Amino acid sequence: MTGSEDMEVSEGNIKVVVDHQKCKYPIDLYRSLQKEGIRSVQFIPLVEHDENGCLKAESVTSEDWGRFLNTVFDIWVREDITRVSIPLFDETLNRWCGRTGQTRRQAISQMNASCQSCPMLQFYRGDCPAYCNNSGKGDLCAGYQAFFNHTAPHMRVMRDLLKQHRSPMELMAMLR
Repeated sequence: MTGSEDMEVSEGNIKVVVDHQKCKYPIDLYRSLQKEGIRSVQFIPLVEHDENGCLKAESVTSEDWGRFLNTVFDIWVREDITRVSIPLFDETLNRWCGRTGQTRRQAISQMNASCQSCPMLQFYRGDCPAYCNNSGKGDLCAGYQAFFNHTAPHMRVMRDLLKQHRSPMELMAMLR
């Protein structure tokens, strides 16, 4: 289900290119990664445009991307907090905890005015400019926004646990 041609493994980390087809089966994809014992996975959305600036058929749509991320998050938050590192999830939690990085500050300065005023900007990792179309609009904005809204209640609880010097893993027991 993972398709080795769409994966890159280095030093215990795996990068999985998520195309339109993989977006249809997020549970199967994540379960196969769990079965393989993967401890760190970065999901990279496939966004390619044709000569007219339209998304190619194999590309991820914003809605598909949001559903994919939310489905994977729903498994991860119940089974794999701190066991499997997913950079988007880890970095979103860091943002909730008030921790930001240099990459983010540099990326924000390169965004258009519309993106700079986005209410979800505080959660973006700085990747979104890479997924902008010719008009400067982000191809995955709605998907990322759906993800940030969907995960907010759980991120809030994990942030609060960390503030109390407790493990965010406690959320998994709370959700059982």
